Amino acid sequence: MEIRFSFEELEIQKSVRKFVKNELLPIAREVDENWALPDRVREKLLSMGILRTPFPEEWGGAGGTFSGMIIALKELSYASLVPSWLLFENFMLAYPISQYGSDFLKATYLGPLLSLESIGALAFTEPDTGSDPLQLKTSAKKVDGGWLINGSKRFITNSGICDQMILFAKAENSVAAFLVETKGKGYEAGKRESFIHSKGFDNGDLYLEDYFAPDEHVIGDTSQGFEILLKTETLGKIAFCTLFVGIGERALDLSVSYANTKTHRGKSIGHRFQMTQVKLARMLSKVEAMKAYLFQVCSMVDQGKDVFFEAAALKLFVASEIKEITSDAMEIHGAYGLSNEYDVAGLYQAAISAQVVMGSLDIQRVIVAKGVLSRGVSGV
Repeated sequence: MEIRFSFEELEIQKSVRKFVKNELLPIAREVDENWALPDRVREKLLSMGILRTPFPEEWGGAGGTFSGMIIALKELSYASLVPSWLLFENFMLAYPISQYGSDFLKATYLGPLLSLESIGALAFTEPDTGSDPLQLKTSAKKVDGGWLINGSKRFITNSGICDQMILFAKAENSVAAFLVETKGKGYEAGKRESFIHSKGFDNGDLYLEDYFAPDEHVIGDTSQGFEILLKTETLGKIAFCTLFVGIGERALDLSVSYANTKTHRGKSIGHRFQMTQVKLARMLSKVEAMKAYLFQVCSMVDQGKDVFFEAAALKLFVASEIKEITSDAMEIHGAYGLSNEYDVAGLYQAAISAQVVMGSLDIQRVIVAKGVLSRGVSGV
């Protein structure tokens, strides 16, 4: 399948690539260390309006394509996960509001989320039940004018710094999705986690004790929570995979540069050793395959197709390939790959998260296997 970008998508790629080269790459180490963008760079990122791309103009979007946003995320991730992860997390709240929210929710929250004036999050995973909706313990009890929510969540990105989040709770006999204001009474951020794949990443527990969510903060209706979760995470998997396609491109470029400059007895290791050439060839084929599959799935999204199966297959493929790509990059760099003076070490650490975030690989295998068995490999 041939993927062709539109003029608008190519312009997005051009402008973001220029921003990455001139503004982000020179300070990427500082950004990753602090998990924050300097004010000057953040303002330039905001001015580009990347997150507005796939959303309707009437609610502050640009009326563009999902592919356009993904192009931008890939380019940003080439230098650093910090800006792309910020956009990714806001997308995870903006999308369900856009698709299921009332006009009140859209008018109140979409604009600030798309402009990054406010920070969003998604809260589903719980301490004892993981991400199994059938075992959800956080509950929402109907009271006059709204709902009282009680429970806790774990491994929630931005839960200590976000302004709003979409939170899933049991409401009567179903799962419901609520817009939660983190400054509201009854919301408390708990212990922050420390992860090997990022340093300044905000992620951790949250607790709700008689948190009051007014009726107008229910996203969709109270029986649609699981549907909202599945559709949001389907597109979220695609956006998440995009971050690692960008990492793969960077790992390849760094490895090519190192193989051309590191010498052995007067000759570059890239031209002297076939084992280095094998790794580079393998890395290139994997990176190109990831890109092709990514934009094929994005094209399906823009055509309005259901991509639940494809998103799981993409996640399974990218998570497996990025692990091998960054491992090959480490081997090409030898002992230098372990040094923090070389960027490849950070890429290897970041790649680890692809194995578990946005759905474990074992769960993706189950989804893909069921899809293959029900419709056949060709999809006919």
